[in-house]
Amino acid sequence: MVLVLLPNGAGLSGVRQTSTQVPAEYQKLYSNLKTSLDSFNSQLDTLSAGTIYPVTYGAELLPANSNRGEALLSPNTLQSVRLYLDRFQELGIEGVTFPVGYPLYTPSFPRYQEYVQFYKQVVQEIRSRGMTIDIESSVLFTNSAFSTLTFNYGAQSFQDFENQRKQMIATLIQDLQPDYLNLGAEPDTQFKLTGYTEFNSPDQYTAYINYLLNGLDRGRTKVGAGIGTWGNIQYAQSLAADTSLDFIAMHVYPVVGNAMPLILTIADIAHQHGKGVTLDEAWLYKVDTLQSTSIAANVDIFRRDLFSFWAPLDQEFLATIVRAARLANIAYISPFWSMLFFSYVDYDSTTAALSYADLGAMVNKAAAQNIVNDQFSSTGSYYQQLVGTESHATSTISSSITQLTPSSSTGEIAPRLSVVVLVVLAAVVSVVAIAAALMSRRRHVD
Repeated sequence: MVLVLLPNGAGLSGVRQTSTQVPAEYQKLYSNLKTSLDSFNSQLDTLSAGTIYPVTYGAELLPANSNRGEALLSPNTLQSVRLYLDRFQELGIEGVTFPVGYPLYTPSFPRYQEYVQFYKQVVQEIRSRGMTIDIESSVLFTNSAFSTLTFNYGAQSFQDFENQRKQMIATLIQDLQPDYLNLGAEPDTQFKLTGYTEFNSPDQYTAYINYLLNGLDRGRTKVGAGIGTWGNIQYAQSLAADTSLDFIAMHVYPVVGNAMPLILTIADIAHQHGKGVTLDEAWLYKVDTLQSTSIAANVDIFRRDLFSFWAPLDQEFLATIVRAARLANIAYISPFWSMLFFSYVDYDSTTAALSYADLGAMVNKAAAQNIVNDQFSSTGSYYQQLVGTESHATSTISSSITQLTPSSSTGEIAPRLSVVVLVVLAAVVSVVAIAAALMSRRRHVD
């Protein structure tokens, strides 16, 4: 049995924190996931004598997620963005990732100009803090459990789709000028959402990316595309060899099988072709077998993320991603589930029976309080320590990271803000997790 003890008085607001043990039903899964992480870390040990590269540490800016649709246009949303950014800065986080999916940023989309103004304000807030901006511009999760938005992709041809995508990409760069623009790192997911078979072929996907790039005025923006580490490596090979992309992007969720070693393989392929690398979505996916599941069928897996007994393993996953990035010359990393930097929920006889929606509401309420109260979960504080290792001598990368001990404590950093702001943020955050925060937290592994 794995036992994690929480110090007295270190509880999260709104969530009971005493001691957390891995429940019997999850002990085998926990052990298997840890074995996979430990195995990959052993592989990284063999590389630790090599060059250590700098990394820009990001995190997902969940309140700005485009899958939230009209909730973004609420007067309260920008305030939640500001608070989120303030807390990220306190953790030392240097950049943020958020999706702006097709067709939201196209003139024919309802309330288009309001979305343009919203994202211009978000970018202004980020820039005022000197943070890096990484925009993922794939497709919205319309017609799914992860967004209230609807759109009929089948009503238009692929040619019309890519024409509008090309225009949207040019407008995004002109309006927002992000540091990184990821055109899509999950072609399998894009296929499932749109039904366009062109996403199912590495050659056709590469042709699509080249169409988007042809004649594109990139300005100061670096443009990339890629795959998830559960995907077909041929996509990465084709994109690296046969496009003018500035970087290859990757997403990392499963840790079993060959998923983690593929981080190094994809990075090596990119570098061989003179391209940079980003890792702009990552979180520990709680399955220990490679499986194929549908987008809407993963709720039972999603809910696992929310329990506090996972915190030490989430932290080991983050440490492993940081080590891999610094050893494989991955310029930018961004953990996805940034809500858990502020709160988890304890597993007990009551919470074990709750639906995903109810658990999410519980976590979000506590996280909203902690964002306002300036408190972090143990995983948030741990990520802060990982970011701090960047200032250490490069030769100490292995020891400086592995000596950080995963824990389940929470620290308070600054005075509380107003209760009015708490209520506003709680309402906004609750929408984020149920309607949008999980828009790409469904992982299907072929």
